Amino acid sequence: MRLALMVLVLANLVLFAWGQGYLGEVDAGREPGRLQQQIEPGKLRILPAGAASAAPAVALLCQRIEGLSAAEADTFKRRDMAETPGWTVTLLPDSEAGGHWVLIAQLSSRAVAERKRTELRQLGVKEGQIIEDAELGPFAVSLGVFRSQALAEEFLQSVTRKGVRSAQLARRDIAPEKFIVELRAPADELERKLPELMAPLAGASRTDCPAQ
Repeated sequence: MRLALMVLVLANLVLFAWGQGYLGEVDAGREPGRLQQQIEPGKLRILPAGAASAAPAVALLCQRIEGLSAAEADTFKRRDMAETPGWTVTLLPDSEAGGHWVLIAQLSSRAVAERKRTELRQLGVKEGQIIEDAELGPFAVSLGVFRSQALAEEFLQSVTRKGVRSAQLARRDIAPEKFIVELRAPADELERKLPELMAPLAGASRTDCPAQ
């Protein structure tokens, strides 16, 4: 009886020592082997400094505000939003501020210009203003100045159908009366602030920037 008890105690001691790893390698499912398997150096990655905190890319939006007067454009230029991080303000002259001229040029004298204007009246063309211009004349008959080339060409075709053969198109460059502002900023900020910016601009219009 005593011998059996001693054998049982000895077996328990052996099992305890084996379980603690004193007798060699421990089962992979027991501690501390399980803890050792949780650390796998081959799967560790070292990131560069600041990489973990890098912010995602911000979507930018570009909007054009057209039809601004010189004073309104100057107000935009002076706004402190140009100094706001992520905002850029670009001031552009309106390309249509100049004119597309329909005229009869290279008339040698005022008398010739007067005769030409009389011919226009006979053809049913009511437009016609005599001007003195060294580059166009010395005299010319102006039939109209148009903001867009398409309108000027349409008018030229209409007077040509009436029998006017000497009219032509010319570019009339004048100081721009209207300006355009391009605003580039984070999309959510721009959409939120743009209605407030445009509120005092009664004659202005908003559109997308042309694709680049």
